[in-house]
Amino acid sequence: MATSISNCIDKNNEQTLHLISTQFFQMVPVRRIQWGEKSLCLGNIGIEDQQAVLEATVSSTLCNKYPTSLSYRRAFVKYLIQKLEDSDVELCDEIYESYTDLLQETEEEEDSLCYKSYFLPNKEIVNLQESVHIISQGTTGLSTWQAALHLSEWCFEQESLLKNKNVLELGSGLGFLGVALCKQCKLDSFTFSDFHPQVLFLLMKNIEINFLNEQYSLECPTFLENSECKDRKMLKKIKRQLSVSKELVMEDSCEIMQISYNSMVSSTDTMEREVDEQEVGSEQEEEVSNSNDHFLSSNSHWSPLNNSNVYTLSHSDSIRLMKFNWEFCNQKDLCKIQPDVILAADVVYDKSIIPFLVQVLYQFLSGTFGSWPVAYIASTVRNEDTRDHFLVALGNKGLRYEILDPPSEKIFHYDDIIPIEILRVWHPSNKTL
Repeated sequence: MATSISNCIDKNNEQTLHLISTQFFQMVPVRRIQWGEKSLCLGNIGIEDQQAVLEATVSSTLCNKYPTSLSYRRAFVKYLIQKLEDSDVELCDEIYESYTDLLQETEEEEDSLCYKSYFLPNKEIVNLQESVHIISQGTTGLSTWQAALHLSEWCFEQESLLKNKNVLELGSGLGFLGVALCKQCKLDSFTFSDFHPQVLFLLMKNIEINFLNEQYSLECPTFLENSECKDRKMLKKIKRQLSVSKELVMEDSCEIMQISYNSMVSSTDTMEREVDEQEVGSEQEEEVSNSNDHFLSSNSHWSPLNNSNVYTLSHSDSIRLMKFNWEFCNQKDLCKIQPDVILAADVVYDKSIIPFLVQVLYQFLSGTFGSWPVAYIASTVRNEDTRDHFLVALGNKGLRYEILDPPSEKIFHYDDIIPIEILRVWHPSNKTL
């Protein structure tokens, strides 16, 4: 149960407002939001304090540009109203006006994708468009997972390991880890990689949102008018499919993660087939076969690196993106990357993909492509048998590993009831260690 709002909130209390806003923009379930250090009743929170909370959350410029989901904003303001009314406190008019405006907004496909914003120690902000679902469209890649947040905190504290290094991330998902590190740390280059076509599309757009000088939103009409027709079609298709299997955003994420991955994928696939099966099927076939060319080669913001399938962002050679299928590795493309450090978060969740993941790690770590990188892999240990299977596979390939100490400071808001481990993995022939 969330603690009560502290009566010490005021416009000058930046720490308290920052605590509330960071949770709001990460869409922490409202019943779990921490409202301050003290556990006091709402009886003393004044009009100005209420206005300050609104200005830091639903009424902020950031929320206007990168809005959290409509259902979450409604739940947040409703919770605030209920708690204040229960305490017999006079409410400011802005709270009721805000809630009325939110109720009048149409909640359709648009709420299946929303923005989450993550505040970094250096005051930079990572803005990502994510799915409100944990598992959707047969992939876990449309949401930011706890292990990525945990690994980023560890990397911030171990910045010297990444300084002036070429970093490759396996399974970038929506790009939180890479975007955060590029903004917080001094890297030589960072290569994002993923394979699922719709994940790759949103990953590309999230990178553009965070690093291009153009100030646009994926929801902005100007951006949609200037986008290619296929881009608009893809974005609408993703939203339509997500809306089919829509779940309440306030649902406990730990409970969702305990559901069998295979059963979730199966049920999602079934629902997708029931919605315009012929159109969806034909579009998916076209997207899978042509996704790399469509997403990257036809996009004016990206350029191929030395005629490879590795693409660089137009304004910076240091930010790269690659479609990477672990099962069918393109040796030519992998030779272009030459990473010093390999990162991965929450990629050890299914035994069937572990052999391909371990083979990729072995190829890089054994110096096959000319460098001798070290890998750091963060995993939420939901199933010890799967984790042990991964460790055995590493050993069978002759790779060494050790479990590292967790970060000393927690920056982001996420459940850590289920343990998260960070492994360092390297080849015994690596002379740099």
